[in-house]
Amino acid sequence: MAGPIADRGPPLPAEARPYRHLGPFDTDAIPKGLWSRHALKAGVWGLLAVEAGSILFRWDDAKGGARRLSAGDTLLIPPVVPHHLEREGPVTIALAFCAIPEIAPA
Repeated sequence: MAGPIADRGPPLPAEARPYRHLGPFDTDAIPKGLWSRHALKAGVWGLLAVEAGSILFRWDDAKGGARRLSAGDTLLIPPVVPHHLEREGPVTIALAFCAIPEIAPA
């Protein structure tokens, strides 16, 4: 199985572990905050997995850009890089948050 898509750094440290899982969410249940600009805290990486359908992931940093994610894709979201989601139709997503165990948020 291929690793997650990584458009931005820093990469996920080898010692990072998931500490929280959210979803799966269908299009209507995706938390409202994911549709607007936001960023993960320092030391936290996200893994956005598309289980069905497709969604547009947009980077809101100086580099900008977007990536269409489809069923089976997982995108690595690095700490503090602003981003948001955009609707493309029916979709089901799940999220996992990872950190180095000694610094994982409570």
